[in-house]
Amino acid sequence: MLKRLCAVICALAAVLVLSACGSVFNKEYVHISDYVPTTPDVANDAERVTVKNLSELKQAILELVSLGTGEGVIYFDPNYDGDVTEDLADACWQVRTQDALCAYCVENIAYDLNKIVSYFEAKLSVTYSDAWQTAGDIVRLKYATGTESAVLSAFEQGTRRLVVLIDRSSLSGEDMQSLVTRVYRENPIAAPAAPAADINMFSGSGNQRLYEINLSYGISNAELQARREALSELEPLAELDADMLDAPHRALAAAEYLADNCRYDAEGRENDAYCALIEHSADSEGLALAYVELCRELGLDCEIVYGQENWMEHSWNIIELDGQHYHVDISACIRSGMDAGFLLRDNEIWGGYRWNVASYPACQGELDYADLSE
Repeated sequence: MLKRLCAVICALAAVLVLSACGSVFNKEYVHISDYVPTTPDVANDAERVTVKNLSELKQAILELVSLGTGEGVIYFDPNYDGDVTEDLADACWQVRTQDALCAYCVENIAYDLNKIVSYFEAKLSVTYSDAWQTAGDIVRLKYATGTESAVLSAFEQGTRRLVVLIDRSSLSGEDMQSLVTRVYRENPIAAPAAPAADINMFSGSGNQRLYEINLSYGISNAELQARREALSELEPLAELDADMLDAPHRALAAAEYLADNCRYDAEGRENDAYCALIEHSADSEGLALAYVELCRELGLDCEIVYGQENWMEHSWNIIELDGQHYHVDISACIRSGMDAGFLLRDNEIWGGYRWNVASYPACQGELDYADLSE
């Protein structure tokens, strides 16, 4: 009997022990089921550049270069349409030689291609030329419209290198040279010293063009700034009540100001508006550029003419007044009086003066200096 009681007690103890162990196991299971795994970082997947064909591959390389990135990774879709090895070599070559920006600033594109299970991974390394240091300042335009504004801004800021990337442009290097010259001649004090421009053009596919415009002013940046400040303080026509004058009398007032305040130096090198307006001495080009500026301030349409006087290189102006055109030679006004150089017609000066007639409007207006002086 005693033995049977002991066996019962031992059985009950075993049951209690097993029940306690089950309780422990249940707690651990609940803890695991409540565990929330860390959310995977999908940023890397979102940033992965994966391409499906040659077109996307070239675009990916171009984007890499446009950011100025030295190294990058491109992944090929497992179902890539094409031969990965051939397309990668072809894409690097096309981007390097057929994109204007790359032709300008990329020296080399190298790569390592690796097979990872079901897809390829390309590690690219781009070597840039020194030109890339200023690539962030490149002016990017869809069309050539706006190039004049970019050049004018470069003059005003004293920029010595302007790079313009145009998606669709038919301008040749010579055309861009002419554009730079024209912008200066239409805005003579934008550049306080006459700029000389050297143009380098890089072509891409289609009509994509990149123009590197190197500007030389012949003086230091400090002197450029000093000239700019002097011109900003100048108000040559401040006392003129232009609103009370018609166009011909405004043109006369501008010519008389230069004739009274400037010296004509035929042998000098003072060939810009600054010399005429600030130093009060200039050659025919400097005087003509100064007259363009004064007429611009008065709302008059005036351009500079490059031709000859007595078979020597000479510059003067053609001005439009009330729909008619006239010659104005400020140097002649200084040398021989206003009637010798103001409001002249083609037939009156041809022979002593010579110019490319096809490049300028015919001057056959009805007014002359005597009409205004009276």
